[in-house]
Amino acid sequence: MSTFEFPIGVHALHRNEGLDFQLNRLAGLGGGDLDEIREAAARIDDLADWKREFLALGDRALAEGRLRQAGAYLRAAEFHMSPGDPDKAVAYERQAKLFEDIYADDLTTGRLRREEVSYAEGHLPAWCVAVPDGEASRGTIVLHGGFDSYAEELYPLARASAAEGYETVLFEGPGQGSVMRRQGIHFTTEWERPVRALLDHFHLDDVTLVGLSLGGYLAPRAAAFEPRVRRVVAFGVMWDFFEVLLSKLPPPARLLQRSLLAVGADGVVDRLVRLRMRQDPFTRWAIEHGTYVFGVERPSQYIAAVRGFTTREISSQITQDFLLLTGNADHYIPLQHFHAQARALENVRSFTGRIFGAEESAQTHCQVGNVGLALRVILDWIAERTASLAA
Repeated sequence: MSTFEFPIGVHALHRNEGLDFQLNRLAGLGGGDLDEIREAAARIDDLADWKREFLALGDRALAEGRLRQAGAYLRAAEFHMSPGDPDKAVAYERQAKLFEDIYADDLTTGRLRREEVSYAEGHLPAWCVAVPDGEASRGTIVLHGGFDSYAEELYPLARASAAEGYETVLFEGPGQGSVMRRQGIHFTTEWERPVRALLDHFHLDDVTLVGLSLGGYLAPRAAAFEPRVRRVVAFGVMWDFFEVLLSKLPPPARLLQRSLLAVGADGVVDRLVRLRMRQDPFTRWAIEHGTYVFGVERPSQYIAAVRGFTTREISSQITQDFLLLTGNADHYIPLQHFHAQARALENVRSFTGRIFGAEESAQTHCQVGNVGLALRVILDWIAERTASLAA
């Protein structure tokens, strides 16, 4: 049971596992209507169908004055468009404009303040969410997403955290959201760099850093090199991104892929991956998005780039309080990665792990069936660790 206003439930919406998860994500976190999503899913066979259905739903919701759902459907449509699709930028900017309208009161009253943090050749957008008027702050949370996040999608999490008394700073880093789409700044393994820029900008010295999905690598990586992060939450395990990619293949194909990469047969890898992209729409999206946000052209280059996204070498350098979350039916992350990550955190001040299950509707990646429960666990943990340290 969640104490926040997020939908609860994991639903069978599509036969394709990857698309099914994204549909559940749209219903559980993104702001879409479950019945509309279910109806649209029945008409989706490929990514062209996905684009058509969610653009149409976005237009319909907008015409009916349902702004939050319109924004959710436009994000969903943009999500699966190829980087070269001219409609992609249009859909992205439309959902961004809708966010201004949906949360106009937050912006007007100062509950939400947005600033630009200088970073490299551009800037990072930071969304600062204040605690309710008259309430004392219980601390500061810095929140970010992962491989494919939008600040607009994560804002309800930041808003709920602030309502519980935590000043919350939500930001997009390299490779994410508008930083990628508007500025073309690609992902970096050195996540301490954007985190350091943000902490410097806001003069923050004692924060809880929360990273979702690929953020399960990014946030721990930043914590290993940034002592102003006192508590770190991996809202999703990312022990080794390369091993995650291989885990989706049958064992013989996994062995073949390793062998081809080991001998530098990149051309063969590219052909095999592109064949799989033609067979599976979600694989097509994952590779297209990966090459886009990592700034490479070929599947083999993307696979090479993800090798750097592992906490294997830096876990022993993390000395903060650490909370690790996963679901026991996360279709992306093998459960053994949770235990490997836990074992490697040998020098943390404290370690807490939580594996969610189907009885909680939180068994999936980033607990999209019950994100409110996961948020409650995070906030309770922060309160407990803060009190323990003070004592």
